[in-house]
Amino acid sequence: MRHPNILEFIGAEKHIDSSPTSYWLITVYHNRGSLCDYLKAYTVTWPELCKIAESMARGLMHLHEEIPATKGEQLKPAIAHRDFKSKNVLLKQDLTACIADFGLALIFQPGKPCGDTHGQVGTRRYMAPEVLEGAINFTRDAFLRIDVYACGLVLWELVSRCSAHGGPVPEYTLPFESELGPHPNLDEMQDNVVMKKLRPRINNQWRTHPGLSAMCDTMEECWDHDAEARLSSSCVMERVSQHTRYQTTQLLIESNTDPADNV
Repeated sequence: MRHPNILEFIGAEKHIDSSPTSYWLITVYHNRGSLCDYLKAYTVTWPELCKIAESMARGLMHLHEEIPATKGEQLKPAIAHRDFKSKNVLLKQDLTACIADFGLALIFQPGKPCGDTHGQVGTRRYMAPEVLEGAINFTRDAFLRIDVYACGLVLWELVSRCSAHGGPVPEYTLPFESELGPHPNLDEMQDNVVMKKLRPRINNQWRTHPGLSAMCDTMEECWDHDAEARLSSSCVMERVSQHTRYQTTQLLIESNTDPADNV
């Protein structure tokens, strides 16, 4: 599981002096904290958004990927996070992301069934329609698509705090907070996300910036109501990488243009 965009695990401790016995996980510390907390305090530029989004998508792709065993490495099975959200994405000092908190993760061993698992888990506002509805197809791909839905919401959070379009940037809000308030219950989420197919609002200003507009298209394909129509995590990573490369190229072209050429 070692990957630069997955939180590095160091060890574990068992504490028997507490009641009940507690188990502590020891991981690498990242002083910038979670993406959620960072976006509450700061806006992001387009290059910063790209760095965070691409590294986050790369981490999710690695998590979802099944990597066959080699001579020096064991098989790395596909893993579904099942509680993907901005609170569980940490930022390193250079603003690259790493995914954390695997308490609900589900490991898919080749040739073995998912096992006895409860489908309706995770954080309510990030639950995909099929999770809210209790209509999950208990297969590996179905669980991976649930993560991608949540990834789309996190991309929305990033775009909502980006200053690239040149207009005012609103205060940070969680997905659906503007529509349903800070603590929506399960019935409210079911009614709005499943029945009314509500999604967070995409601001018209975001569409004035080519990169942000492309990112909006990507997030919409992540949170598609039809789970099978959603992008894979590898496609999300490739899309975000393309947005980054395109905008970088455009900036280089613009910075190298001689004003006299336009006379």
